[in-house]
Amino acid sequence: MLKGLLTAVCFPLILLWSLCYGILGGVFFKMLAVYENWADLNHLQMTQWKRYPLRSYNKFTGAILTHRMKSKPIELVELTNSEIQTEFKREPFPVLLILANTLIALLLLPFAILTGIVQGPIFVFRKSWRSWQQLAHLKS
Repeated sequence: MLKGLLTAVCFPLILLWSLCYGILGGVFFKMLAVYENWADLNHLQMTQWKRYPLRSYNKFTGAILTHRMKSKPIELVELTNSEIQTEFKREPFPVLLILANTLIALLLLPFAILTGIVQGPIFVFRKSWRSWQQLAHLKS
């Protein structure tokens, strides 16, 4: 009898706690996850640009070559490639990729916040309710 009454009193408190703390925690941790993903992607782009300059440069000049060779005959590949290599001595800093990563992160942020609003209270409620049940079983 006392155990049922105590559970009836604690259930609304756990529900209120999970709503208040779960929404704030869910939003915060989802925003943190979006930021970490954005920072990791940008770090990867800058690391590849610094650490593997020849591979990045070859990809960069290859992309320009395929764009320029669309309207030229195949015999001019070497000439066009040498023109590209004299025009671009090194690959430019990947500003466009970092900007694209930033825009994607900003587009994902509202959806991540919404999932944090939904998933946060569910997580906190399950964890709190499980702790309450374990505590109640220990006392009995």
